[in-house]
Amino acid sequence: MKIAILSDIHGNVVALEAVLKDLQRQGNADHIVVPGDIFAFGPAPNEVLTVLQQLPNARFLMGNTDRYLLEGTYPSTPGSDDWQDKLLLSFRWTAERLGRDGLRFLETIPFSQVIQDGGRQLLAVHGSPKSDEDGLTVRTTAGDLEGMPIDPRVAIIACGHTHVPMDRIIGGVRVVNAGSVGLPFDGDPRACYVVISNLAANGYGPVQVEFRRVAYDVEKAVEQFYAVNYPAPDISAYNLRTGRSVGSSLIYTPEMRQTSVVSSQVSVSVARFPV
Repeated sequence: MKIAILSDIHGNVVALEAVLKDLQRQGNADHIVVPGDIFAFGPAPNEVLTVLQQLPNARFLMGNTDRYLLEGTYPSTPGSDDWQDKLLLSFRWTAERLGRDGLRFLETIPFSQVIQDGGRQLLAVHGSPKSDEDGLTVRTTAGDLEGMPIDPRVAIIACGHTHVPMDRIIGGVRVVNAGSVGLPFDGDPRACYVVISNLAANGYGPVQVEFRRVAYDVEKAVEQFYAVNYPAPDISAYNLRTGRSVGSSLIYTPEMRQTSVVSSQVSVSVARFPV
């Protein structure tokens, strides 16, 4: 079984299409898992939705920015002219672009997905098995994973959220952060995704994890920001061209973060928009 992990697309259809073409050249995958943060901060949320809905074997998860789009607790008017406030305004822009159909799509996707292969499982989440806002990083310890809802059969946790690829063993579990398809933050502007194979193993060798970096037309994506009257085109252009965030400070307001999802059983209140 081959599983492709395409995380943090962030409304970048140019990067997404390049990744899907690369995956096709690799022989495609039995499952495509999209671990959230699908639309926000990108110039083409509707185009991304159209592409993803045409995939016959895809599983989708909700990321924290997807949840913010549903809850509608983001600011709707500019607080200042700084870069954080400009990016926050893009949430309403994205929600209005998606419209009712796009928001209904987000309503249907869960916090986590499990893929079973033989006696072993891959657990896919956006941030961590505990929360959509907790990233698993090089600093995460075995103690951090204690108490999280992780089935003993889980061999791999596949995640995103940090936009930085990672593959390490934490407390006996292999944690694979797939980086970001549409908004990498590790200094490499190429799209990043992961292909996982041989999950069941069954004595035929270890699980195989391959990180793939795909060059795409970054300038085409940048041009889209300006063409669609996106609220923060200069900031987003910098992010795409450099593979870095403009700053390291968290832009999300306390109101947005106060209902952080901590399990798949938590319901999300949905904001409605006049579209």
